[in-house]
Amino acid sequence: MSGPREEVRYLVFDIESVADAGLIAQIRHQGEDIDPADALAQYRNELLETKGTDFVPYTFQVPISLALAKVAEDYSLRDLKCLKVEEGGPAAICEKFWNGWMYYQKPTFITFNGRGFDIPLMELTAFRYGIPIAEWLAWGGKQFDQPRYRFSQNSHLDLCEYMSNFGSVQITGGLNLLSKILHKPGKMDTKGEMVQDMYDAGQLATIHDYCKCDVLDTYFVFLRTMLLTGRISAIQEKDLIESTRNWLKERVEKEPVFAHYLKVWEERETSPQLVFSVPSKVEHGAVAPSPVSVISPAEAAPQGQDMHTANIDNGTNSDNAANSDNGTNSDNAADSDNKQMESEDVPSASSYEE
Repeated sequence: MSGPREEVRYLVFDIESVADAGLIAQIRHQGEDIDPADALAQYRNELLETKGTDFVPYTFQVPISLALAKVAEDYSLRDLKCLKVEEGGPAAICEKFWNGWMYYQKPTFITFNGRGFDIPLMELTAFRYGIPIAEWLAWGGKQFDQPRYRFSQNSHLDLCEYMSNFGSVQITGGLNLLSKILHKPGKMDTKGEMVQDMYDAGQLATIHDYCKCDVLDTYFVFLRTMLLTGRISAIQEKDLIESTRNWLKERVEKEPVFAHYLKVWEERETSPQLVFSVPSKVEHGAVAPSPVSVISPAEAAPQGQDMHTANIDNGTNSDNAANSDNGTNSDNAADSDNKQMESEDVPSASSYEE
């Protein structure tokens, strides 16, 4: 890689994956003469009948698309890359992912349901292809200092776990719901359960675009979470959002999917569904205002003030409200599906620039 190493404090990432049909045939139909595609189809039908979803467990999957956003210390978006199966197979995706984490000096992973799917998948993919991930596993280290420690927010912040208070409640609606609460696109034309069939149809470009949009949604949920914890103010969040909007606009020629994302984003912001209506008639005949607009924290603050300053002026301690916690089941668990390839030597200094 040429040039100085850029500052990357956080890596926001998402994976799309597909089933390894050959592995399914070996495990579920040992000794039988069955076509791997038929073994996969049979397994998916069985899952649909028994589980209500044909999503194949991650243990039978491999990554085919991994989109990641590089985010600086000030939470600004610096870059968005996609590691693609057609550029070296699942082994190359895995190598570049883990080598990139090392190259950028172990930035914090930001995911949605990453502890339940994405990270286990990348660990298993490393196992499959014999790719060392010693720094991540930290063998022999103290439990609390290990990157894999569930409650560590320094190595990995799983927003799904955080928002559900580590499984105390279920975030029904997942990333799609949280994104739409924030007036962001959320799910558009593609959904996770479609990825396997899209892969079989050769629609890789569409899968990669879908993965990138999921990362953008995750980034905006991350920003709001940082607002909740008091790491950024409402004004800072608003500035970061507008900066990201401009960043996307500057790249629509190279990345047409950004134009679609921006279009749906604008539609979400102006949708009448974003207005929460209060009944015009309430108990005892009182008249309530209708409707009530749903506004952002930055819009709620007096001009020139953020919410923290405004609350202090009103005699309210906003830090307590800003320091809320909250992460389990997600669309991303259903949004990731995967494939396979043979291992090669791990490059000594691979990065996400390739």
